[in-house]
Amino acid sequence: MQASSEFRSALRTHLAAAAGTALCYFLFYSINEWLFRRTQFTEGIAWIYLPAGVRLICTLLFAEAGCVGLLIGSLATAATYHLFPHDPIAVAGYCLISAGAPYLAYRLTLSGLDLGRNLSNLNTTRLMACILLYALSNPLLQLIWFVMRGVYPDFWSGLIVMSIGDLSGSLIVVYLCKLLLSLLPRLPLPRP
Repeated sequence: MQASSEFRSALRTHLAAAAGTALCYFLFYSINEWLFRRTQFTEGIAWIYLPAGVRLICTLLFAEAGCVGLLIGSLATAATYHLFPHDPIAVAGYCLISAGAPYLAYRLTLSGLDLGRNLSNLNTTRLMACILLYALSNPLLQLIWFVMRGVYPDFWSGLIVMSIGDLSGSLIVVYLCKLLLSLLPRLPLPRP
């Protein structure tokens, strides 16, 4: 009975994390479209891409549940914003890479930087390494996919702009989170 209750509680937590991630990703995508639509390099490639920060943070915080939420959020944004409307295979790859690239960066940094599953060893330097790894891995995988599908034929210019967009978006979101956390009242620590 105890195991069943713990399983249900863990399942609810994972579902809430996935749903929250999907909603957060969709909202930040919408905000990015509203704020930076006119500065896009081309469809799917932006100079500033706020959802990149959401991808990184939600994957770091929620691991697999974040990855599932990113997949759902990517599917929702692709459907809502009609991304690559004449190529559903390009959309599927885009959504899978959008969820998989940050998870891959998370797994690499988890072991390579010895972050610990609970991120106990995460400091500014390691966070910046995570951001840089993600800002390079996601664009690389997306651009390989876009070139293979014929969606965007110029690999190098797309890679440079997408890397800048993911890096700038990640930094903006990470520092926005840091600012919001600094505004929260500090809770007193329990005394031993």
